[in-house]
Amino acid sequence: MIHQVTHHFYSVVTDTNRTSFFGQTMYTKETMNWNTIYIKGRSDFREEVRRKLVHSSLYFMPGYIESTSGKNDLYWVAENISLRKFKEAIGGKLIWKYRLTFYAGLEAFIESQNKRNNLTFTEEEIELIEFMKSA
Repeated sequence: MIHQVTHHFYSVVTDTNRTSFFGQTMYTKETMNWNTIYIKGRSDFREEVRRKLVHSSLYFMPGYIESTSGKNDLYWVAENISLRKFKEAIGGKLIWKYRLTFYAGLEAFIESQNKRNNLTFTEEEIELIEFMKSA
């Protein structure tokens, strides 16, 4: 099952540097680009993760994945934020509690969904399972 992924691209313009040029104040504008991070977990983790991120100093925007299970989420983070910093902001305790898995690309996220839905056993594995059931 492939979930519909809905997201919008934003560009944030911030006034970062003020310079004076012949008595007039001029602003240089800096454009921030965003990277998408997809998260998959065991149960509804979204509120706790969002609460942790709000209290961090990271620039992020929450996204939306159409899913009724509440086991998937997505965020856009500033391009200068590494996945490691993002995970540190969430905290190891939450990552472990919900068994969170992070994906930096849509392809890897969809592939993980397909792998989960297409679990098959080889003949040898089926024989071993039957052997263990009979024991």
